[in-house]
Amino acid sequence: MNPTAATQAPTIRRRDVIAAEITKIITHPATTLMLAITLIANMFLALIDASGVLFFTGDGVVPARLSSFGIVMLAPLYAFLVIPVWAAATEYHGAQLRMSLVATPRRAAFVLAKLAALLLVCVVAAAIAVVPARLLIGTAFGVPPAELVLNCAQWLGVYVLMSLIAFGLAGILRNTVAPLGILIALPIVVATGILQWPEGIQFLPDQASLSLVGTPAYDVTWLPPGVAALTLLGWGMVALTGSAIAVTRRDA
Repeated sequence: MNPTAATQAPTIRRRDVIAAEITKIITHPATTLMLAITLIANMFLALIDASGVLFFTGDGVVPARLSSFGIVMLAPLYAFLVIPVWAAATEYHGAQLRMSLVATPRRAAFVLAKLAALLLVCVVAAAIAVVPARLLIGTAFGVPPAELVLNCAQWLGVYVLMSLIAFGLAGILRNTVAPLGILIALPIVVATGILQWPEGIQFLPDQASLSLVGTPAYDVTWLPPGVAALTLLGWGMVALTGSAIAVTRRDA
């Protein structure tokens, strides 16, 4: 027997690292709580919309269903984003990152494993949080199956892509408050009318999300669904790249 072989550390398999990261995410109390809040909020909004109640927004404006107000229907998303934010930011609480890097010394492998874990968790969690509400609305108004599947996919896309952006921001900023503050502030700032640049505003994450689900905030901020999805993916890639650089090059 080779004497050096007995002293070598056991090889850590990639799937084990991913499984460990998934466990860290799903066992955090914030994950269950925020998923429940998001599901309940989405179902509540879906029940109102499915009831056929119409809303008036001003004189001379045709009353519309609640689902016409995308910013309202997307509001539960911001509770859901706590999940990816906590998944990234909690690494910087109580020297958790150091412990993670002791178990997985190769930082690039750790970053990829954590991203894979987040994607798996967010896809499943988003399906739980969104699909029942979309099915309720679609069934109530007789939406054709193919259109209903597409609608569910668009909503899932928004939840997953926005989660990537939130995860990346949390990794860069190393805290839970700032990323959520930025993402929540964007639609508020746009709604105030301070930013009078529709050509640029339409590419902000919140506006692209509204376009992807078919309810742009304004006609001038509308994007085709494909362009909206690519816009969110681009923001996600930028945020994730920044987060990966922060993890691999900063001190733990």
